[in-house]
Amino acid sequence: MLLIHGNTDIIRVVTGSAADIEPNISVMQADGASPPIIQIISATLNGPRASITTATTTTVIDATGITNGHVLNWKHGSFYNNHATQATTLRVEHNDGTVTTILANVNLLAGEMLVFTQGGVWLHYDSNGAVYPSVGNAASQAEMEAGTAADKYVTPQGVNWHPGANKCWGKAVGAGTSLTVNWNIASVADTGTGRLGVTIGTDFSSANYSIVASLERTVTALTATGVEDHAIRNASPTAGVFEIESYDQTAITFVAQDPANYYWQCAGDQ
Repeated sequence: MLLIHGNTDIIRVVTGSAADIEPNISVMQADGASPPIIQIISATLNGPRASITTATTTTVIDATGITNGHVLNWKHGSFYNNHATQATTLRVEHNDGTVTTILANVNLLAGEMLVFTQGGVWLHYDSNGAVYPSVGNAASQAEMEAGTAADKYVTPQGVNWHPGANKCWGKAVGAGTSLTVNWNIASVADTGTGRLGVTIGTDFSSANYSIVASLERTVTALTATGVEDHAIRNASPTAGVFEIESYDQTAITFVAQDPANYYWQCAGDQ
């Protein structure tokens, strides 16, 4: 709840865009007696307010016409953005005739609602009716990389910052001409027979990261030509590029040969 003093105070809403904000206010009025006596509340103080459809400042609770010494107890309030597509900033202010303080300041997307509860808490609901989490409790990149915080939640972007998460992976056809599927891979190239060049989308912070690669053989028989072995090409890894080599090992001398498919995944710091 919030006490609003008679004869001086107002609550106003400042909208930043032409959305469709629907306010609904619930207040109680008490006089200065001891104990205070609850007064009759007019419709102009309680209930729905006219929709706010422009970027403007709107008074939603006006106690300036109430007897000095009386107070309004703001029990509950809601501000719903009923626009189909338009988002707007919404700032709720308390003014006592001289000083203005900001009570809440949010960006309401279409279908979202800001609610002031009887317990004095502001809640921001998304279009599905779920409460937004506190942004301040999201793990930062440094906290994700440290991997020790036990009091922060992880955002989808934050998952990628953890040192144990793969930063990229992929599958490419053996000739190195195209990507079949990938994550954070910019491109692949056929750099020679049995050689696949991989260009990473978001580079690592250095060439010191882990590369795990494997191959799909072109045949099933272990004695036939097409039994591949593989390696990361010497000195090929940089922060954003590396090469995988493929060899046929059925002969005494290893011979470069394209596999059916290349597979890889990389972990490290970006």
